[in-house]
Amino acid sequence: MNYYNCQKTENRGAQLVAELEEKINRYARVPYYVLITGQRGTGKTTIARRLHQASSRAAKEFINLNCASLTQELLESELFGYEKGAFTGATAPKAGLFEIANGGTLFLDEIGEIPLSLQAKLLKAVEEKRIRRVGSNAERSVDTRIIAATSANLKEMVERGNFRADLYDRLNILSLEAVPLKHQKEKIRELLEADLLKECAAIGRNHPFEISQDALEILENYDWEGNYRQLHNFATRLAVECLDDSVITGESVERILGKQIRYGLCVAEEVITVAFDPKNDNLDSIYLRAAGHVIQHLLTENGGSLRSAARNLGADHSTLSRIMKKFNSTGETHNFPPPQQKFAVAA
Repeated sequence: MNYYNCQKTENRGAQLVAELEEKINRYARVPYYVLITGQRGTGKTTIARRLHQASSRAAKEFINLNCASLTQELLESELFGYEKGAFTGATAPKAGLFEIANGGTLFLDEIGEIPLSLQAKLLKAVEEKRIRRVGSNAERSVDTRIIAATSANLKEMVERGNFRADLYDRLNILSLEAVPLKHQKEKIRELLEADLLKECAAIGRNHPFEISQDALEILENYDWEGNYRQLHNFATRLAVECLDDSVITGESVERILGKQIRYGLCVAEEVITVAFDPKNDNLDSIYLRAAGHVIQHLLTENGGSLRSAARNLGADHSTLSRIMKKFNSTGETHNFPPPQQKFAVAA
């Protein structure tokens, strides 16, 4: 049996990806600052690098700095550099990243983590393209394109007074939003297979992994809150745990995920989740629960007609009848929205 996904969500995901690709191609051709927003692990660094590589600055440096990884003092000296004797340990002058990226691109990841006291100095560099090293009175001109990224809501931070409104406006000349993995489920198999192939070389496995269909279906319907980064890390663990297995099975995937798995079913603008615990539920009960909820809703929309529900799903009437008999025997129910709300599914 197949899992059922919301066609509306899939179409929306494809639209978001297409819009993002179009913007990347267009924004790479202009010199303006870009702010990339999106959940953690959605590839914001990759987007920034693509913008640089497709731009007229591609021959110059692309510098990547995670603003959350440094203290205020270290962050200031990294960005602007320092002169000899500026502080204890400054035995020689050092150029900052603005200078190193001169003519190229400076990518400031997690820009929302920059302290307010340092934001004023950053604003000057962004607006005037001039910086001053720590311990120096002289200003230096720089021609650096800034691409900033954040997983935080900078608008809310501005409203709370935690981020300067003028800096936000200056950085947000052009904006991109990274697309989460839940809107790109069709890429999960491709990404997983590529990661597992790399892991084969790393762990000394002589032949590629084979992945069962039920394992893929579980992974495609898993809620990857950490997006690409979480999937990459999972692939590493999966390769190690299944090192000597000929086939990666759904049972192995469930065991390694090690947490409750949720399947999303879209109803209009809302989502119904079908949850299970891999420690207590087997695959048959999971399939039954997911399919039963979908069919039950379609029955509501089609006046209780199982044949109409079957036509909507592109399934056989006898198959749906058999599923519903088993589903009803479990005594599980679900309150669905009224029939006028449309629900589109694809097997």
